[in-house]
Amino acid sequence: MDVACCRARADYFALVNGPQFTVRWMLESHLATRHAGAASFAVPGFCAACARAVDFAADFAGAWQGPDGLLVPNWRECLRCPQCGMSGRQRMTTELVTDVVLALAPAPEPRAYMMEALSPLYAWTRRSFPWLALVGSEYLGPGTAGGVVRKGIRHEDAEHLSFADASFDLVVSCDVFEHVDDPLRAFREVARVLRPGGRVVMTFPMDPHLDRDVRRAAIEGGTVRHHLPPVYHGNPLSPAGSLVFTDFGWQVLDHMRDAGLLDPTLNVYWSYERGYLGIQFYFAAGRA
Repeated sequence: MDVACCRARADYFALVNGPQFTVRWMLESHLATRHAGAASFAVPGFCAACARAVDFAADFAGAWQGPDGLLVPNWRECLRCPQCGMSGRQRMTTELVTDVVLALAPAPEPRAYMMEALSPLYAWTRRSFPWLALVGSEYLGPGTAGGVVRKGIRHEDAEHLSFADASFDLVVSCDVFEHVDDPLRAFREVARVLRPGGRVVMTFPMDPHLDRDVRRAAIEGGTVRHHLPPVYHGNPLSPAGSLVFTDFGWQVLDHMRDAGLLDPTLNVYWSYERGYLGIQFYFAAGRA
């Protein structure tokens, strides 16, 4: 997997406008053109989570239109492994989790927290590292006390985590922070529950063309006020989905630093053989 670390807007655009990504776009454009009009198609590769060769399943659900009018698959959410069911974004996260957890192996009682409990990523992590003290949670709605367990699912609010200070060596959050009312407060909570030397790995949508975050909605007086037309993402616990409160820009790295997270970076990754196509990235930071 090829990973490039970006600490500022200039780093990112120098990378994606360079010759390497031009070649990658040509390959992805060829795939999209070859399968144009198909309901679905397969891309052969290697699933890092399953450690086996598979045919990743792709389709045009959520496709976007390229500058030449070509429909391009939403590579971030498709290319699912037929064995583990994980998307490329989730499979990439398993690689990051593996790197951090194996580095923790000599430490006594390593602990990790995932802001999900009903995903194949969480199930894979628990199965792969039985010696890791792993806590997973979902958001079960307003008015629910942190740490409450309903039908086997623990509730946590990212803005008000119920854990003690310095509880975890690793925190993993996949596509959560765009759905919280106050992301800065949520980042502060992550910094608070991380142990010294701990790591956080996060994914969430971010528009690299935006310098500052855009507030789509806010909770005012206990009621959601919309500043822009509402946008919802999938939620395993709600058919209505989860409301997007913030469209992030580069300002999000400042928020992480202000929250007490150390050296936050946006990391662009790509691998044809692993099924990580398009311009995808994750965020990483530490705790002093």
